[in-house]
Amino acid sequence: MQSLTVLADVELARVAGGEGAPSATATGDNSFGRCGPGSSWRWLGDVYTPQCAAHDAAVRGELAQGTPAWKAHLKALPLLPDAVASYFKARFGR
Repeated sequence: MQSLTVLADVELARVAGGEGAPSATATGDNSFGRCGPGSSWRWLGDVYTPQCAAHDAAVRGELAQGTPAWKAHLKALPLLPDAVASYFKARFGR
């Protein structure tokens, strides 16, 4: 059985695209919530999920606070398994 991830109100708002979510203009792209590393891996398809958005929000939130990129990704690592699983479920129905 898959466990649920508890999100704080601020995180939930970001996942839903509300206040605090980075905009395409602010980030320089429109890949927020897209599963995969930005928009460069086109072969992954154009899949957006709430779990990938939560992972993106965690990384971008850390980057906005001045955290080095490697550390921002490390801090967001706990959200990655759910993001990957959501990609496979959305893309392949599994």
